[in-house]
Amino acid sequence: MAMALPDSIPMRWPSGPLELATRQKKEGFTAQGKQALEYWHTPAALDIIQGSPVNCLVIGWAAGLAEDAEQQRTIRPLVDAARQRKLDVVGWVDGKTDNNAAIAAAQAAGLTAVAIQGFTGKSDFPVLPWGDRAHAPWSTSAPVLPVTDNVWPGVAGGRPDATAGPTALPWLDSNGWFLQVARARTQTPLWIVFDPPGKGEVVPARSYQTAVCDVEIGGGRWVISLDDAFRAGLAAKDAAAKDAWTGLANTVAFFVKHPEWKSYKSLGAIAVVSDFSGENYDFSGEVVNALTRRDLLCRVLCDTGKELPALTGVKTVLRADTVAPSAPIRKSLLAYVEQGGFLVAGSKWGSDGKSIPGASADFDVRTLGKGRIAVAKEDTSDPWDFVTKAQAHLSHADDVAKLFNASASGGFTYENSPDGKRALLQLLSYSNYGGGGRGGGGGRGPNAGGGAPAAVPLSSLATAWTRHKYRSAQLWTLEAGAPTKVEVAPCEDGGTEYHLPAMASYLALDFEV
Repeated sequence: MAMALPDSIPMRWPSGPLELATRQKKEGFTAQGKQALEYWHTPAALDIIQGSPVNCLVIGWAAGLAEDAEQQRTIRPLVDAARQRKLDVVGWVDGKTDNNAAIAAAQAAGLTAVAIQGFTGKSDFPVLPWGDRAHAPWSTSAPVLPVTDNVWPGVAGGRPDATAGPTALPWLDSNGWFLQVARARTQTPLWIVFDPPGKGEVVPARSYQTAVCDVEIGGGRWVISLDDAFRAGLAAKDAAAKDAWTGLANTVAFFVKHPEWKSYKSLGAIAVVSDFSGENYDFSGEVVNALTRRDLLCRVLCDTGKELPALTGVKTVLRADTVAPSAPIRKSLLAYVEQGGFLVAGSKWGSDGKSIPGASADFDVRTLGKGRIAVAKEDTSDPWDFVTKAQAHLSHADDVAKLFNASASGGFTYENSPDGKRALLQLLSYSNYGGGGRGGGGGRGPNAGGGAPAAVPLSSLATAWTRHKYRSAQLWTLEAGAPTKVEVAPCEDGGTEYHLPAMASYLALDFEV
């Protein structure tokens, strides 16, 4: 059964003594939350997901606490009922735990697998090693790789972008950039683990749809997790909570119908090359984040000590690692430059090429063959500064796709299929201003209740542009059950414009080459 996990729809299923023991220590835990955890520990709670795409429960299994044994004993009826419904059950192991004992108990209880942080041992029973972003076990042979330390997607308003224009978003929390890095480091399907904001905050229903889209667009799968009020509302059969759940489930179902999209690769004209380890993970990861924040489409290539694949369509390569590249990567990048490419590198790159005096205040720009290398005159500790300075040397003539009048977006990808016969442009709005809410059995604030106003849509004047011209284009939205036509306008100076309809959250342009 564990081999089916790559295609599964996992959902975190907090319940029972173990969850109570950890939750009661946290601020904002309520009697209502306690009742919900107790109800979700019963087989009857499985009716909540009946008819939804969810087919895998991720349950608390062991955390090195005294409540572990009671959790494993009392959850057996729920596990048995789940298996009768053909649901997979994965036991989550955390903390200082006897892993062998947790594995043996899971096998005896009929679980599908257990997920254990950093597991490197041997087991005849399926084990899913997991880790946080910086310490994920990338070389795992397990059917899926769960990764923690992710963010709840949305407009955060935290860090200002000093270089953004007047219509730019406040700081945006998204997992998209990390998923690009992760997919460059492993071929294993990714389970992206994160919970809604805590401390009793009521999360608008549309935020859950955004969470699904944020991860699916990046090629991963969210381990669905609901806030306390949402779970309590579903347990109480609250109408607003049920409507919110239907919206979330329908969003998941939309992407389930398009599994091929996960195999698509970025068409970005910029490539970021790094080994993404140690300090390079932090710095080069933030370089990818900064490019994504600016809607600069990029590809992520991992330095694995082997030569890079063909850089077809790549106009600029950014390599900011603080140490020299491996010999095969250096060979690949020099060949790329000699054939006409542009490489922007950190100060440790080396002396290749002939300098162009006065070409840049920040880089030593050199010619090599038909291309150029821009080597930083001094390293910076700020990846955003690196991207800002590098961006001054980029040309819009190299853009492959652009958006106009869509400043409320923040989520923008443009990819093609492995066989090159199809392309896909996806657009996600992270704005939740006025987003539809739910009561959740006790919701508070302007977004609570079923009568909240609809979310502010993306501008109805939004336009997408692609340099490539396609045989056909169709428009997908979460709300429509089938694709629709999109208004197409060829541009006199090249490329094609697509006039987009007003949208509440997400749309995709599906192209045939």
